[in-house]
Amino acid sequence: MRKALAAKFLDISEKTLERLVKNGEISSKLEKGKTRDIVIFNDAELKAFREKRESSKHRPAFSSSNDLPVQDSLFLIPTKPDNLDRQNQIASFAPMITALESLAEAQKMVFLQNKPMLNLSDSALVSGLSVTFLEKAVRDGKLKTFAGLRGSKVIRRSDLEKFISEL
Repeated sequence: MRKALAAKFLDISEKTLERLVKNGEISSKLEKGKTRDIVIFNDAELKAFREKRESSKHRPAFSSSNDLPVQDSLFLIPTKPDNLDRQNQIASFAPMITALESLAEAQKMVFLQNKPMLNLSDSALVSGLSVTFLEKAVRDGKLKTFAGLRGSKVIRRSDLEKFISEL
């Protein structure tokens, strides 16, 4: 079988077939053609390779919904979307989300306490001022910035503290 046909038979691209040959997973041989050599693949080897690949593919654990084993944990998974009360579900997660957000905020603040240079969003977090207010102060020359990485603006912590005290 020729390369294009072999690739179609295996349902892969010709490049993938070439890579499989290069890795030694499939063998090929050259035969003399009219004008150039032709790559030929063994039909039996290709069938065996395809069967091996298909048998190793992931199969679902259950073929239909009737085969599902009855376990307590499965009752936690809703089976019909119309039986769900979406608002109650979302409301039950709200306290957890709030707690996680405040924890993330607290961790970021601890990290920011040790930074001598702050970008605009970090400066807004530390100062409690908005980013747009800080940007306006930078434009007006009330707050000095320096060039940070990749063209970002950074503010020296001491300059930010001085600016806040003058407000």
